Amino acid sequence: MIVLSAFRYRIYPKLEQEERLNRSLLSLCHLYNDLKAEEMRRYREERKSTPLTRFRRLALDARKQNDELETIYSQVVQNVGDRIDGAFKNFFEGRARFPKWKKPHRHNSLTYPQSGFKLNPTKGLLLSGLGYVRIFVHRPLLGRVRRLTIKREVGEWYAVFITERDASNKSPLEDIPIEKVRGADIGLDKFVTLDDATSTEYPEFLRTYEGKLRHIQHHFNHKVKSSKRRHELGRWLAMLHMHVKRQREDFQNKLVHQVFTANDVLVLEKLNVSGMLRNHTLARAISDASWSRFARRAVLKAESLGKHTVFVDPWGTTQFCRNCLQWVPKDLSDREHSCSNCGEMIPRDVNSALLIKRLGILRSPPSDGGSSLAEQGPLPSLREMVGPSVEAGSRRS
Repeated sequence: MIVLSAFRYRIYPKLEQEERLNRSLLSLCHLYNDLKAEEMRRYREERKSTPLTRFRRLALDARKQNDELETIYSQVVQNVGDRIDGAFKNFFEGRARFPKWKKPHRHNSLTYPQSGFKLNPTKGLLLSGLGYVRIFVHRPLLGRVRRLTIKREVGEWYAVFITERDASNKSPLEDIPIEKVRGADIGLDKFVTLDDATSTEYPEFLRTYEGKLRHIQHHFNHKVKSSKRRHELGRWLAMLHMHVKRQREDFQNKLVHQVFTANDVLVLEKLNVSGMLRNHTLARAISDASWSRFARRAVLKAESLGKHTVFVDPWGTTQFCRNCLQWVPKDLSDREHSCSNCGEMIPRDVNSALLIKRLGILRSPPSDGGSSLAEQGPLPSLREMVGPSVEAGSRRS
């Protein structure tokens, strides 16, 4: 099985190289908008959509007529056609909104689809038309490089390599001992509680910087548009948001690595996070915790290590006893699980983690080996385990 991986490295272009990159991004932004305008005109007048090959040809024709675009590698210019084609396909197939007009300060990347670049261990990263750019390779680049994207983030530049390689061999789920399976309950009070009663607090990165963010945002909103001071405050604001994002990513990466170091299977609930965000009281805390991103990191980490991430139906995992499956209703404020039927008394989150693990063990291996969040078939659920008499008093939906 082939796995795609992303390797992101910081690059340090010289002043003239950075100016060249900024001019290239501006020219590609204008090209994107021109191709969008052409697609809208053609559909309005001819009722036809533009195929990918025509987008690419239009991009190359524009390159011949523009001195700035001529200095950019031809495949990078063609890639703009790929982007606008993908944007319209996603819209027509219902996966995204109608493509927006690109603004120069929001068009922050260019892509080398196949060639035009070369990574040299001693000289740096060779980019067509720019020469060698200093790069900090902090970890080895594994696999065959498929494409390279140069990205600008708050004044910093990064090279993102997409590589393909064979996935590590996985042991079948049914051959993994129960001791190597961990059930995890994700929450706000404790970010992760495992079935062995270990838990990890969430640092609440956004809340830590909330006061400073609000202060800068207030002054930013009251500055004259396009003024130097407003631009400076906007950059500070973006840098602070970037700092919070990186703290969150670092925390989740280390936690996932810690879990898979000692275990082979991680069982998680497949939460409907978008639905939870409708609760305006908890929406900010849920967004800060970024549960969906954590689940995605667990899937990718398991895939790279040859291990498994299994998802189960979250219905009832907080309201049933893990021992006897008796319905034990609780409010969010109730942090202890006390079952009147079997006498089980344990913390609420530990009970949920044990129940999640119990569901995960019953799961039959899917056709994708558990490597994707898109499940093949129904998820293991308490709906099939609890009897009608037990379920009669529960709030089943």
